[in-house]
Amino acid sequence: MNTKKLLGYALGPLGSAAVSAVSLPLISWYFPADDIGRIVLLQTVAGLVLIFAGLGLDQAYIREYHGSADRAGLFKSIFAVPLVLVAGLCILLALNLSWPSEKLFELPDAGLGVLCLLFFASSLICRYLSVILRMEERPFAFSFSQFTPKVLILLVVAVYFLTGSPNDTFRLVLAYTAAQLVTLAVLAFQTKGALKEAAAARFSGRTLKTALDYGFPLALGGLAYWGFASIDRFVLKQQSSLGELGVYSMAVSFGAIALIFQSIFSTIWAPMVFKWIEDNTNLDKIGGIAAVMTDMVAAILCAAGIFSPLVPLLLPEKYDPVQFILLSSILFPLLYTLTEVSGIGINVRRKTWLITLISLAAFGCNWFLLNWLVPLFGARGAAMATAASFWIFFLLKTEVSIRIWQPLPRGKLYGATAACLAVSLAYTHWGSTQNHPLFCALWLAVLVWLFRQHRNSLQKAVAAVKGRLKK
Repeated sequence: MNTKKLLGYALGPLGSAAVSAVSLPLISWYFPADDIGRIVLLQTVAGLVLIFAGLGLDQAYIREYHGSADRAGLFKSIFAVPLVLVAGLCILLALNLSWPSEKLFELPDAGLGVLCLLFFASSLICRYLSVILRMEERPFAFSFSQFTPKVLILLVVAVYFLTGSPNDTFRLVLAYTAAQLVTLAVLAFQTKGALKEAAAARFSGRTLKTALDYGFPLALGGLAYWGFASIDRFVLKQQSSLGELGVYSMAVSFGAIALIFQSIFSTIWAPMVFKWIEDNTNLDKIGGIAAVMTDMVAAILCAAGIFSPLVPLLLPEKYDPVQFILLSSILFPLLYTLTEVSGIGINVRRKTWLITLISLAAFGCNWFLLNWLVPLFGARGAAMATAASFWIFFLLKTEVSIRIWQPLPRGKLYGATAACLAVSLAYTHWGSTQNHPLFCALWLAVLVWLFRQHRNSLQKAVAAVKGRLKK
């Protein structure tokens, strides 16, 4: 992948993070913490709808794309089922429009129910249309589709703020739903050529069956993973309050700085590895990539810890614990991204049912830890429990991948990530403004050591960038 394409894929996550740095503080000052918690529940359930109606077919499209002679027919055969399922789900829920908002928001409101259904349906369709852009290797269009909803949410909330609109749940949900619908329109325009070809292509039941054989076990794994990664929200809501969930969600949202790293890498990684497999090249590089990724995880974590005191400066006083919750919450996407590399062997060997078992084991661990720590420490306890569970998920998936495919540097991967987890838990539990300098000294020492380890590679990278800039 050339530098131009890499930059194109980076623009979406980088732009989204930049916009979120403005929109999150604005939302936190204008809307109550309870409503921020409600938005997180909306997004969480939208993820469940994507898994339920999607049946893992988006992953099957990625897996089969390079080997398909009829890509338009492949998309039509794969996309038809999720589209029918999400339409049927929306019709079913429309029989009692106030039910979705009552269950999600504890507010029986038909208007909110309509917005929920629109958000769920548009999120699923956007996912499939964005995969077209990714597989066609249109990085700038792909990034624009990622960037669009963040900008629109910021603009709508800014209008609320400037016009003095009521800061109620309906208006916040409306902002997120409107942004998603506009993004869907943008994606439909960007992929209109592929959609016309797909509409004219022939539906293939055999193609759908092959896709389901690959994707359905992934959907089961995705469902187990969704439960594992989302249970923290529901335990906090049940055992604490929507306000505490809002504080926790704000920390997770700021932890989304790591999603820059995850989004760029995940967008590139899976299609690239499957292409390597098709060509039978570069497979010996995966161990080295995993080792470098581990060091990048440690470096990002250290930088986040050093600059964490800046977060409370942007938020109301009630969000002060975010500074300490941040480090554990940023570990979620970092460990997941590392698992994309270390656990790729499960996908290569097509033993995706193992992911379901691994996710269920991590789910059980998280459920136990959450019910133990949340009553004691609230949002801090939720972050600690989920960080520890993500490490268990990483450990199990990596070990299984090694055993069924090819070896990786176990000592490096397990030792370094365990150290990252230990420091993150310590800072989340015991961290304070008084002892931050002690943690900061540790993080600086690790960054210096990592710089010395990778100094030659960094110098080569800088020289390469300078060379391209001179052209």
